[in-house]
Amino acid sequence: MHFNIVTTVFNGERFFNETLLSVVSQAGDFSIRYHVQDAGSTDGTLKLLEGWRKRFDEGFPISCRGIEFTYASEPDSGLYDGVNKGFAHCGPADVMTWINADDRFEQGAFGTVATILRNFPDIDWVTGRPTTITESGEFLYMAPVRAYPRRAIEAGIFEGRFAMPFIQQEGSFWRPHLWDKVGGLNASFRLAGDFDLWRRFARETELVSVDAIFGCFRLRDGQLSADRKSYHAEVDASLSPAEVKARAKASFMYKVRGYKYPVMTRHQGGPWVRECWPMSVLPFLGGRGFKLEHWRLQATGYLGLAD
Repeated sequence: MHFNIVTTVFNGERFFNETLLSVVSQAGDFSIRYHVQDAGSTDGTLKLLEGWRKRFDEGFPISCRGIEFTYASEPDSGLYDGVNKGFAHCGPADVMTWINADDRFEQGAFGTVATILRNFPDIDWVTGRPTTITESGEFLYMAPVRAYPRRAIEAGIFEGRFAMPFIQQEGSFWRPHLWDKVGGLNASFRLAGDFDLWRRFARETELVSVDAIFGCFRLRDGQLSADRKSYHAEVDASLSPAEVKARAKASFMYKVRGYKYPVMTRHQGGPWVRECWPMSVLPFLGGRGFKLEHWRLQATGYLGLAD
């Protein structure tokens, strides 16, 4: 299995090494094409990139089947234009995603994704448990499995006001044919390009929640995503009046737990299995409540006491 990974960066020398190492230290039976798309950095980022290129040329130790590392530096019109440019440098792959230059993947993420997509060829899009880290890299919050029903994603409720949490881009992976089918990112977005991409993905397939941590979003001073007012204004401007009504309806259905959603989980060290979980009757428990509700319905079914 082959991964295409892109990082976009502009003056990102502070956290870049940690991000890069979280990609190239992944271990397993897969190969990685890692491309970094620089937007014209004026700090030490380009020097770091050239240093890493030389290390890989000289035989940097790896724990997967192979890593091809490249970078390019050219102006872009924003983050999402940079991501599109980055993937244009990459060739064919089995899995793809991008990660920003201040976030990181967790060890075992690529191996887990590879196993799931290899064993479940009908799954095209997966995401892990939302996880945030502090500016210094310490764990801040690790969410349980979250419900991301397909119709709710398409309606656009996962943007911080109608449902939480966001679909975490740092922990989401998909097959390239899905990206190609929807046409990649809309580069006219400044802040909410992944929100728009998820909506278009959801028109084609389910997002499968995996009971594992794939990536971490770093909270730090000065990041673009902190401007929620501008983010929500961009989200609202992207929706038609009919879509705004559909969002309100989907939000209500989500609040009354009117959806089911697919989950990948493991039981007592067994293989990954796909299950369909109902939304929780105990919403204050979050994903733990979803799991309890799933078990409750299983038990009542076995006992012949199903609703």
